[in-house]
Amino acid sequence: MSGPELFSLTVPQLQERLVTSGLSKTGRKADLVTRLLQAQGPAESASTMEDSTAAASKPVDHNPKNQLVKISFKSLEELEKTVRILEVEEGTRYSLTMEVPLTQAALTMLAGSPLGRELEVLDCRPEYEDRNPPVIDTSKVKFLKLKRLDLTHQAIKAVHLTADCFPLLEALSIDQPCARDPETFNTDLPNLCSMSFNFVTILDVKNFGRSLSRSPKLERFSGYKLCGLGRKAEHSLVLPSCISLDFYRSDDLRKLKLWAPRLEDLDLQACYSIKTVTLLDRRPHGFSGPEYQVTGEPSKFVVNCANTNEPGGNLITSSRCQKVQMEVDFGLF
Repeated sequence: MSGPELFSLTVPQLQERLVTSGLSKTGRKADLVTRLLQAQGPAESASTMEDSTAAASKPVDHNPKNQLVKISFKSLEELEKTVRILEVEEGTRYSLTMEVPLTQAALTMLAGSPLGRELEVLDCRPEYEDRNPPVIDTSKVKFLKLKRLDLTHQAIKAVHLTADCFPLLEALSIDQPCARDPETFNTDLPNLCSMSFNFVTILDVKNFGRSLSRSPKLERFSGYKLCGLGRKAEHSLVLPSCISLDFYRSDDLRKLKLWAPRLEDLDLQACYSIKTVTLLDRRPHGFSGPEYQVTGEPSKFVVNCANTNEPGGNLITSSRCQKVQMEVDFGLF
């Protein structure tokens, strides 16, 4: 599996794969994904700047193999110093890992820097800190070449990422944001392929369905303990490319209306409040662009309803439904 596909899995699913491969299952989500990718072998060649501050004082060498240059910082001071002196060559690909929480000032500085303008991967993974952590607002910055954004233990004002600021984003992962719940959910990401949330509560979810539906390339969505969805009676999802849709332990999710002609897996395990799932046979009005055109027969799918009741609606009775799993598969643990 690719990196975006692995990031779309839940932590228990990643741990299961690690145990099967005889690898350690400890660590943060990003560590688990890295371990699995390393076990698979290098998917892409990458060079690492171990001492980024020292390396930044020299021009970056031309990179004929289009390698991904990896930079990691353990303090905001290191970030500020390096961003100030780093000579970035246009076309060089960069991945940045932050091991401390980003402040809004640091995020704004990074976005406006030569490094930020060439950045393809931003991975923020500080230690969990629930006492007055800095909060970032992604609606205030632009990363025009960013393809992957991973935020673990980073406090965020809202899930707000749109095409004018993040036009190339392909993978988004938000895991246990500290101290506060994101206020709103508003995304418009035409190139997004995978989206993952773990232990996230959204305060205002009125745009949740509309946001996901604006990502016609979305193949995998995972919302493990994604709470707050019950604050809206029903969510309508238009997902022409979606293969896997996972709401495991989204406890207050009540109703779904779904057009997903390529769906293969729908996980409603432990969605205790789920009442109705309506499967749409036709594409809803308002989604007429070529990116929403799907040819061929609709796919068959499997539904996981373990630890919840079968939802009403036509999901279970659909001719596309191959199997309904009603019991937990303890062989996975």
